[in-house]
Amino acid sequence: TREKKQLQKLEGEMYYKYGTALDLDLELTKAQKAKTKKAQDKLQGRIDKLRNEIEEVMNNAIYDNAFEWRFEFPEVLDEEGKYLGFDVVIGNPPYIRQEEFSPIKHLLKDNYSVYKGTADMYVYFVERAFMIMRDRGHFVYIIPNKWMRAGYGDLLRPYLLDQKLIGIYDFGDLPVFEEATTYPCIIEASKSGPTTSFDAAEVETLEYGDGLENYLKEVSYEINSTQLQPSGWTLTRPEVQAVLDKIRSQGVPLGEYVDGKIYRGVLTGYNKAFVIDEATKDRLIAEDSRSAEIIKPLLAGKDIKRYQTPVASKWVILFKNGQTKSQYGDLTETQAWARLQQDYPSVTEWLQPFADDARKRSDQGDYWWELRACAYYDDFEQEKIMLPDISIRCEAIYDQSKYYAVNTAYIILGTGLVELGLLNSNLLLYFYSNLTSTIRGGYLRFIRQYLAQIPIVDMSDSEKTRTKSLVTQIIDLKQADQPTQHLEYEIDVLVYRLYGLTYDEVLVVDAGFAMTREDYEGME
Repeated sequence: TREKKQLQKLEGEMYYKYGTALDLDLELTKAQKAKTKKAQDKLQGRIDKLRNEIEEVMNNAIYDNAFEWRFEFPEVLDEEGKYLGFDVVIGNPPYIRQEEFSPIKHLLKDNYSVYKGTADMYVYFVERAFMIMRDRGHFVYIIPNKWMRAGYGDLLRPYLLDQKLIGIYDFGDLPVFEEATTYPCIIEASKSGPTTSFDAAEVETLEYGDGLENYLKEVSYEINSTQLQPSGWTLTRPEVQAVLDKIRSQGVPLGEYVDGKIYRGVLTGYNKAFVIDEATKDRLIAEDSRSAEIIKPLLAGKDIKRYQTPVASKWVILFKNGQTKSQYGDLTETQAWARLQQDYPSVTEWLQPFADDARKRSDQGDYWWELRACAYYDDFEQEKIMLPDISIRCEAIYDQSKYYAVNTAYIILGTGLVELGLLNSNLLLYFYSNLTSTIRGGYLRFIRQYLAQIPIVDMSDSEKTRTKSLVTQIIDLKQADQPTQHLEYEIDVLVYRLYGLTYDEVLVVDAGFAMTREDYEGME
């Protein structure tokens, strides 16, 4: 503040002007000493008054448990108390999930241009750094790397490009902080943008013989900011980026290809009541055959294995949101339950003990026995591709058995065996792994946001026939528990060629590619 700045000036004047002069300068006359003492006392009075004013402000309740940097760092103000800014801002912002600060989100929305309702707290600390920084000031943060690809980083990414990005150094799943898995990255920037290019590196070790700075100089590479995708940043070497751009250019994004029909599995909110095992399913249907209408086969992500035909071990009791009113009209809970007991006696008998707890869940339908609203329940009963949401590689299957899935799996409508072969191919795994970040252990998250960006290439009838034949053979061999590597390799080679990759580009994707250049380039 202006007062704190003025106090520092007066204290400096006191020290340099008077110091210990009254005690040491024996040549001063008695009158001169008295005059000097009077001036010193007057100056000290001004100092004491300012100190009291500042202390009164700082003792205000609004500053309880707070750090007011304008009092602590008056150097960021000019002589008139006007704000200049910090030369350097360095930090490790708190890792606070957005659910934990819901009460202040309206304030963040009004004051931060990078605001997103789902953004974690560190996003706002980034913009705040540039707010308190002087022009051409320097910025270094270590924060989670999720902002580069997550939807909540949609506004932070262009905001940083308006500054002068110097470098982004991604530590992936390295244990930088022993107490937590945070997937951190270091961002270095200057308030002097915009950005045209910056350095990037994927840090692969925490051991630096010559120090981190020298290590980064050795492994970093330049990123052209114009090549960054608005939907998410992939920081790759130029030769890798060229291959990714080529793959992307050869096809239609999967989300567009299937008209947006990429869906997550169902949530019951209370699996203990609504998810049953096979023995319970068999008993309920044996007691009342009509129960089969609302008991559906259910797969979790772990049940879905690449090209295999799954067998359900769990089943879901599915009363859809709105189903009760559709069948019986707008009845009270008691009236509707009585009607339901008449039509589905064994299922209602099973559910009855869970009623009180089922009423407490937040994601129920119109009545406690209904699941939450979902516009695509019927789509689970269509032919579709299914895949788990966490796996090392794509573990997609083709389902014709009307399986439902829990929320650890996804379904993709409007697809068949041809698309199954593409999604399970090595090339699209390479593309996808550069689209999203890995989590601990090298696992990938297969979720709608990124699945929708996978390019699906246009194919001739003969290419579709060939792909479908290979996929069918793989599925048959999987059922017979026979090896399929040779056929999957054929699909990989076919897909490389479908997306127009040269032999050298294939080596970027797969450095250990077994086929010779002559054989690959000689294929028809």
